[in-house]
Amino acid sequence: MRTTPLVGTKAWFGPRRFGWGLEPISAEGWAATVAFGAVAIWTAQRKLKGPVAWLLGGAYVALALVKGTAPGGPRSRVALTAERAPG
Repeated sequence: MRTTPLVGTKAWFGPRRFGWGLEPISAEGWAATVAFGAVAIWTAQRKLKGPVAWLLGGAYVALALVKGTAPGGPRSRVALTAERAPG
């Protein structure tokens, strides 16, 4: 399991607690999630659809893949937490 992001040293996204995939595990990851959510709401209110929505969604997924660990489920989350524990 990859426990470091592809870019940088701090992972913003890690394995999910429930299900499979990635979720924010740092303040930066949560900030990116909130920012992309706000932009998605803004574009929906202005009825910007099609390529704009696909571009925004793709950018968020790319960010999660580049700044995240390997995706996984609860077992991967436990392994990541154990590896990062001090000691």
